[in-house]
Amino acid sequence: MTADVSIPDAARLLPELTQALHRFFHALDRRDYDAMLALFADDCRWLRQGRWLEGKPAVRAALEARAADVETRHVLTNAHVSAQDGTSAEVEAYMTAYRHPAAAQPDGAPPRIAGPLRFNLTTTVFRRDPGQGWRIAEQRMVTAFDFASASAE
Repeated sequence: MTADVSIPDAARLLPELTQALHRFFHALDRRDYDAMLALFADDCRWLRQGRWLEGKPAVRAALEARAADVETRHVLTNAHVSAQDGTSAEVEAYMTAYRHPAAAQPDGAPPRIAGPLRFNLTTTVFRRDPGQGWRIAEQRMVTAFDFASASAE
């Protein structure tokens, strides 16, 4: 893959690829694993929480093992196309995760949390699959900042 991506090439690719990443994180937050897995190539690799998951069945198993009593929200920022070669493209972005107990809040108030859970560098390699469009072939989520919890302060 070519690391020197021209601005016109990046400008052409970035909206579609970041839209796919936003759909990925929205589906993850809603626990809509079918929608999320539809964004992956069948032979995908995902580095999640320090562990490689290989293929959609491994990804689904890890997702279904998520704690049901916790809600997580992901915010994606600073996305840019860092490499591309015509059939694949790499997007680097920052992802901040927030987590809180899933219990209903009194009077519909928003949950009160101490702060972010984690700040990751997220690198996603997309591959153009025939008849499928861009699919996530590989994603690496690597912690760049780990925040202190309220109890540790």
